Amino acid sequence: MQQAAPVENTERINQVALDEALELHNRFMTGRVGGKRLSLSFIDARELDMEGHDLTGAEMVAVQLDGARLKGARLIGANLFAASLRGTDLRGSDLSRSDLRGTVLNGANLEQANLKDADLRNGFVLVRDSKGNLSPMNDGSAQIDDANLSGANLSNARLGRSVGARTDLTNANFQNANLQNADLSNSDLRGTNFVGADLSSANLSGCVLHGALLSGAVLNRTNFDGADLTAAQFHDADLSSVDLTWAKLPKTLESLEESVQKIVLDHAVWIESLGREGVQADLSSVDLHEVDLSGANLSAADLNLANLSRSRLIGCRFTMANLGGILGLEADFSDSDLRGVKLDFANLTQARLVGAKLSPMLLVGTAGNTMPASLRGTKLDGANLSRCDLSGANLVEARLCNADLREADLSKARLLDADLRGADLRGANIEGADLRGAKGVILDDEADRQDDPNP
Repeated sequence: MQQAAPVENTERINQVALDEALELHNRFMTGRVGGKRLSLSFIDARELDMEGHDLTGAEMVAVQLDGARLKGARLIGANLFAASLRGTDLRGSDLSRSDLRGTVLNGANLEQANLKDADLRNGFVLVRDSKGNLSPMNDGSAQIDDANLSGANLSNARLGRSVGARTDLTNANFQNANLQNADLSNSDLRGTNFVGADLSSANLSGCVLHGALLSGAVLNRTNFDGADLTAAQFHDADLSSVDLTWAKLPKTLESLEESVQKIVLDHAVWIESLGREGVQADLSSVDLHEVDLSGANLSAADLNLANLSRSRLIGCRFTMANLGGILGLEADFSDSDLRGVKLDFANLTQARLVGAKLSPMLLVGTAGNTMPASLRGTKLDGANLSRCDLSGANLVEARLCNADLREADLSKARLLDADLRGADLRGANIEGADLRGAKGVILDDEADRQDDPNP
């Protein structure tokens, strides 16, 4: 795709002039007299501030926005063809249906951004030189190297090769996206949703895919060399053309020296004898999906990076156990004892933890010292945590979107930068909770300021 423009040099705009143009665009969007659609095509707007502005439908072809502040901006359907967005702050911005062909996003922060249906394929711009000859302004490559796309929504986006190496894609949504030939090598893909995505000939070598969803993905000649696929969901994916020789895969039940039931029994003996007899359970990286261990005592067991999706774990004891990074889609932990548990960066989407205990565990032999449950960065979207005891729990950067937290105890919990958008907090106890930076929670003083007509 080519796009010509009769300009020779990029014009610089200052913040004052930009603010005036933004006001005219606001008038245009609201249908007021004197409004004018924002046009920043071939303009140098580097380092300027457009945070929170509605830029829907703006014309910004080949604009230079390196280092600009666009956090929370609405860029729905904006034309950013061949724009330069190096190091731009786009956290929480809405770029849905935007034209980002040929755009450079290297080092940009797109955390929690919405790029649904966006076009990030290649595209170059032609400009006239001093002699009137047309020449390429850019090399035509859309680039997203070293960027932060954690939690971003890229469902149905058209990306091709644009997403590059070393990109943070944790918890990003690529459902049904086109990622043919994309180079994602050495990227952090924990909790990323690739359901139905086309990853044909994509390079995922060296990637960490703990908690990633690959069901229904097209994996034709996808490169997984050196990739860590433990605790990843790819049971329904067609792997017939994929070479997994050098990938790190989960352990199968058949590969264990003992049955799961024998391991659990030996662990119970180990607990009762205070370690003098039996064997501590090590089920780390084991595929245990749909297993029924209800009522088992797995206190202090190691289940790091295990796949517990759709497993029945009702009434289990997991005190001080290591469940870090597990894949627990729709797992049922109802009424389980998870005091002092480690659940950092686990994927517990739509899991049931009704009435579960995730409060601090008293450390025996100490002067009243306790170990809090740790769910740092844990994904609990759509999970049922009603009546759950999360008092004092570490939920820093956890995702609790649309979670059921009715009558849950979150007193003194650490919820810094947690995402609670859409969560049901009716009857929940948040007394003393640290909610700094948390999304989706309006505290009483904030509500008062919103209701005050003269803040």
